[in-house]
Amino acid sequence: MPIRRLTMKALVAGLALVTGLTGSVVVMSKPAQAQLVMEPEALSVTLPQGETEARTVTLRNTGSEPLAFCVNFDRPLQRAVGAVQLANEALGGACGTYGEVLFLVNRSGLPGCCASAHGLTMTPDGRLFAAEYHTDLTYELNAELGFVRAFDHPVVAELAPFPVTTGLTYNADTGTLWWLNIEEYTDGFRRALLLEGDLNGVPTGRRIELPIGADGPPDERVNAVGLVYDPATELYYYLDFSGDRLWAVDTLGVVAEGYPVELEAYPGAQFGFGLDAHSTSEDAAGLRFEVGTALPPQPGVRRIVVAEQYGGDTAPEAEPLVTPLSEPLPGTDSGGMGGEPVRSRTDPNGVLYYPYSGFGESGVVAIRPHPLPPSWLVVEAWDGTLAPGESRQITLTFRPGARAVGTYTATLQAFTAETGEAVEVPLTLEVMPGTVSEEEPAEVPEASLAVYPNPTNASAMVALTLGAASEVRVAVYDVLGRRVALLSEGALDAGTHRLRFDGRALPAGLYLVRAESGSRSFTERITLVR
Repeated sequence: MPIRRLTMKALVAGLALVTGLTGSVVVMSKPAQAQLVMEPEALSVTLPQGETEARTVTLRNTGSEPLAFCVNFDRPLQRAVGAVQLANEALGGACGTYGEVLFLVNRSGLPGCCASAHGLTMTPDGRLFAAEYHTDLTYELNAELGFVRAFDHPVVAELAPFPVTTGLTYNADTGTLWWLNIEEYTDGFRRALLLEGDLNGVPTGRRIELPIGADGPPDERVNAVGLVYDPATELYYYLDFSGDRLWAVDTLGVVAEGYPVELEAYPGAQFGFGLDAHSTSEDAAGLRFEVGTALPPQPGVRRIVVAEQYGGDTAPEAEPLVTPLSEPLPGTDSGGMGGEPVRSRTDPNGVLYYPYSGFGESGVVAIRPHPLPPSWLVVEAWDGTLAPGESRQITLTFRPGARAVGTYTATLQAFTAETGEAVEVPLTLEVMPGTVSEEEPAEVPEASLAVYPNPTNASAMVALTLGAASEVRVAVYDVLGRRVALLSEGALDAGTHRLRFDGRALPAGLYLVRAESGSRSFTERITLVR
């Protein structure tokens, strides 16, 4: 498929040529007679935690011509140029092929750019950054992969002479970029560090050492690739490329409870190069990852798949959420992935970016991803065709899981492929407290941590509950990891302990209250306001 950049003016001219009109865009084509209707007009479900319920929506063609449809979520395709390109292909064309190329930048078309892009991240306002593997250069690109600028990023070569950059992420809590820096000899890796810098690459001096395989041989200790920070869980996630393991550390470098884990969502697949995280502040329990995979006999990393928080399949009973990389890219024989993927933060169901590499060529490409539904919903089918008068039911399975009690919303969209028109159905999940049967008594947690009032303008109470007597340290840290208060350190009995945090002398902002006992730790946020 040719990769083109079209303007809205060019599209309007093209449509005017098709219709024989000027001054307005009217597509008098055969598919325009197709009419898509979706019922019911809205869908609301109330469920206790841990239960599931299946509902159906009905799609019906009330027109006189056949139509093709596709399902998406939350918003139409909002890429100004990308949507125009798809429209030009099919006079509307909101439904395209998963993995199709929308934009591309490579080192042949833009000398000096993207020679070995590996790390990739995007800010909430849509600024895209790509870090090179073999150099200390980071590029800023716009949403359509237009080159904006290049700047040096932090690197460290203290233990070995050859630093490489294998990941990049944006920390929304600190408003800074973090680079995954590997120090290596020719015979293996020596150390992995996270290095912080501002959006111009100026180092802050803050760094975190990653604890991969400290007891292993030198060439297996720190084979860390990809990096993403999730503000809902306040953790950095990355992959151990040599072992297909998913790691998570907090902002102090402590390995999070439950990690590392094996990525088991897709048996037989080799995971590598990087990952992207998807959660929301109100749905941290629904955290999911997108990871590039290699599956024989295809060469290289050729699919982007979705795994749940601890490496399992997000919905084993449904169609996998897979974006294939099916189209060879310029200068390559496979179009294989060469770095971490990242969904657009402004159009997550419209664009996905990834670095690619091949013999003689490399760059960054934007493709159409498989839609990502809300994590509390499983969708039976994503597209199909309808004859005139025909209808089809699609099953939606609502599943609260362990999510917090509250209301969760999304918008289901069904697009007519021929015209690009969409119908929408608002979805609501009301999560109620779950019930526990007498046969399955609730487990008493070994420890828990609560902070109240939160936010506060002066002081707060920290409630620490222990299931057994323990040696515990409770401290407060700022977002840069500096300890600003020590609330308790030493032996504490089982039960609830109330500790007072006095924040009157501290500046307003976000702080972390952390309780550490042996290898376990618990963290809660607290916000000081003035």
